[in-house]
Amino acid sequence: MKRRQAQLSRGECGCRKGVSPVRRRRLNRPPRETKLDSRSCNNKDCRFCEARLYSGISKKQVNEIRGHLSYSQCGPRKILFRAGDPATDLFVIREGQIKLTRTDIDGHEHLISLVGAGYFLGFDTIGNPLYSYSAETLAPTVYCRVKHSDMMRIIRQYPKVSLNVLLAVNEQLAQARSLIRVLGKKSATEKVAALLLSVLPPHFKGEDDTPQALHLSRIAMAEILGITVETVSRNMAELRRQGIIDAPRGSIVIRARKRLRALAGVPLRTAS
Repeated sequence: MKRRQAQLSRGECGCRKGVSPVRRRRLNRPPRETKLDSRSCNNKDCRFCEARLYSGISKKQVNEIRGHLSYSQCGPRKILFRAGDPATDLFVIREGQIKLTRTDIDGHEHLISLVGAGYFLGFDTIGNPLYSYSAETLAPTVYCRVKHSDMMRIIRQYPKVSLNVLLAVNEQLAQARSLIRVLGKKSATEKVAALLLSVLPPHFKGEDDTPQALHLSRIAMAEILGITVETVSRNMAELRRQGIIDAPRGSIVIRARKRLRALAGVPLRTAS
């Protein structure tokens, strides 16, 4: 009898009182790791690849190039690569938001850019062995990945693709230069509007002005623009009052792209 009471006091399996064997196994189970969902890219309706990579080439060539791409998706806070890592992969961002950062010699992280759908990430490393910045997702992200070596072969084999990549990267540089000019000359409201425009996905012909969601914190915006968080919050509240944006918890929804463009005075990217 005493032996039975002792078993009941600590549980039949020797575990703590009140914890069943099934629950004990669950508690002792190691946490799941976040894994990339990666597979071959078979999406024949990817508007970013169609507009940026495949423009002007034959269907046979498209199929050959698509065979080198892998489709991946991941959650927020996933490191795609770090500064100093070997530059082995290039990325075409299809959905989501990514922050690009550099770390100084004192270990302080500096936000250098926020990029989203339609961005060619890592293509500035062509010819360089290492990434010069780190890339981390801020939201659930979908992208196509291609090996650096495979892209070099594609570029050599298909000159039209080489031109398409050059035009896309040049467009990204022009957008960055426009934002730099805005930071030096515009008011705080215009700066906020220009930054929001810079991270919006490209606008394709035939699309209406549908709401676009961004995942941006006030702190990140303030760091990029060189203004205070309070100034960012005040101007965001004004844009919201005008009906240009909405700001549900954890995201920013652009409701009037054309009005935001007019306010910022920055040419809007197009992928047509």
